[in-house]
Amino acid sequence: GVSHSLNDFRGKVVVLNFWATWCAPCREEMVSLDQLQAGLGGADLAVVTIATGRNSPQGIRRFFEEEGITRLPQYTDPDMDLARGLAVFGLPVTVILDREGQEVARLTGGADWNSDSARAILSAFAGE
Repeated sequence: GVSHSLNDFRGKVVVLNFWATWCAPCREEMVSLDQLQAGLGGADLAVVTIATGRNSPQGIRRFFEEEGITRLPQYTDPDMDLARGLAVFGLPVTVILDREGQEVARLTGGADWNSDSARAILSAFAGE
């Protein structure tokens, strides 16, 4: 597979979500992240989803198909190097990175990222 680095997203606000195929709260959250990418994704903001730990490529594809997710990347972090580097323990965890790649916020547990409040917060970060 192609290796990606967070540096690829410099200049954008990044909604970096760590998830797994076996994580129940991740299901609803992934749908809202997909909607968020549809609504706010672009030059200023990117939703980057990373399947962390043991996730088979088939399982990831099936998860995306079952939930109707079409706009999010199927990136993986099988050895949890990235997760460990960001001190992510337990899933789901979403880390918000500013345009310089610095962490500005973090949310542990599932969230509705397509809600008005979530969009307002992210728009504020992206608007700087």
